[in-house]
Amino acid sequence: MLILSVFSLAGILWSDLFTGFKGLIVPLLVVIMLSMGVTLTPEDFLRILKRPVTVLYGALLQFTVMPLSGFLVALILGVGPDLTAGFVLVGSAPGGTASNLITYLSGGDLPYSISMTALSTLISPLITPLWTLILVGKIVPVPFMAMAVTTLKIVVLPVLVGMGVRKIAGERVKKVEAVLPYVSVMAISFIIAVIFALNVDRLKSLSLPVLIGVLVHNSLGFALGFLFGRLAGLDTKLAKTLSIEVGMQNSGLSTVLALKYFSPVAALPSAIFSLSQNLMGVALSSLFRRIR
Repeated sequence: MLILSVFSLAGILWSDLFTGFKGLIVPLLVVIMLSMGVTLTPEDFLRILKRPVTVLYGALLQFTVMPLSGFLVALILGVGPDLTAGFVLVGSAPGGTASNLITYLSGGDLPYSISMTALSTLISPLITPLWTLILVGKIVPVPFMAMAVTTLKIVVLPVLVGMGVRKIAGERVKKVEAVLPYVSVMAISFIIAVIFALNVDRLKSLSLPVLIGVLVHNSLGFALGFLFGRLAGLDTKLAKTLSIEVGMQNSGLSTVLALKYFSPVAALPSAIFSLSQNLMGVALSSLFRRIR
């Protein structure tokens, strides 16, 4: 998490340097998703069939709690059309790859976490642009089909390619598998630095309401994920896992979509959310380890 904080600060202090790397945001997200694919196996998807109800319930919460709460938070704060779109985008994104690590640190159910991340990633080309269209389509233009195709290209296809690489490489992939989480952290950290650099002039006026909104949005995801897990009769281990999965988003995807189809301002909630979810996730894991 120190790396994320350092890159965020660097993006603000040396904005002229990082703005020149805007063109690297999409390739870096592809690297993140390719790395995710390399760590997945067909068994991760087969587990969905073994307990479809709990995995589908997780996906349902992921794609209802987060987009709706993001929209409501933005509406209450009155942050304007572009930032509202940004809140909805990060809320409508699939589960983030960091959720698997935080689940492991929390003593949660890692296979359940991986299954939910895999499922939400696969259906994100439809669900992410659909929620964006439904919630903010009346205040900003939302190119549904273009967003769906972009999500498919930069999220789902790299994951499938990564799985293919793992299949072809066999046991040799284990030599690099341990390094891939660090590659993903560096990539998302660089993306955040670029987003902060692009918004450096706006941060002074926008930072406080956006920061409050993101923290509330993120906290609602963690809290409601656990609450609805327990209300559905899931045991504590599964409820902890659900909390983390709902609260942690693929902020890299929402950043790319915000920049491509809206504005740099719309990408700001995603950048702050990426910092928030990781810092809060680590803190939450310390609490969750004590809950049995």
